[in-house]
Amino acid sequence: GQPPQGSPLFRKEEKMSNTGVTVANDVISEFNDFKLKAKFRYMIFKLNDSLEEVVLDTTGEPDSAYEEFTGKLPENDCRYAVYNIEYSTPDGDRSKMVFFLWAPDTSKIKSKMLYAGTKDTIKKSLQGLQVEVQGCDLSEVSQEEVIAKCKSLSK
Repeated sequence: GQPPQGSPLFRKEEKMSNTGVTVANDVISEFNDFKLKAKFRYMIFKLNDSLEEVVLDTTGEPDSAYEEFTGKLPENDCRYAVYNIEYSTPDGDRSKMVFFLWAPDTSKIKSKMLYAGTKDTIKKSLQGLQVEVQGCDLSEVSQEEVIAKCKSLSK
C-alpha cells in the first residue's frame, strides 16, 4: 500500500519536482471534483508567493465561456490550467481534459523556468489529462487551436 499522505516518503516521491516545487493537496482534491463531478469548466493554478507550491488561482463555473478562461491568463506571468473542452466531430460530440502551460514571452525567465521544470510534477498529480497545450500568446491557446489539437490526437 501507499504511505499516508502526510508521510515524508509520499511527499518526496509523488509531489516534488526537480525544482523543489510541490503540489498543494487541495489542488488535487479540487481537480478530482472537476474531473468526476464536472464542478468547474476550468481551473487555473499558479505558484504561491514563495514559489514553493502549486496552488489554485481561480476556477470557472460549468457554463463559463472559453473567452472568460483565456481572459484570466495573466499577460506577464505563467500559469497552469485545465479546461474541459467540448467539440463536435462527424462521429458525435466529444470532450477532453486539456492541460495548459501558459508561459507568455513577457514573463520573467525565473518564472518560465520554474513552471517548465514543475510541469511534469503537476501533470502526474492531475490524473486523466488527455491533451497538453503550451502557449506563449493567446493565439496559441485559442479555442480553435485547442480543438484542432484535440481532434488531431483522437484520430
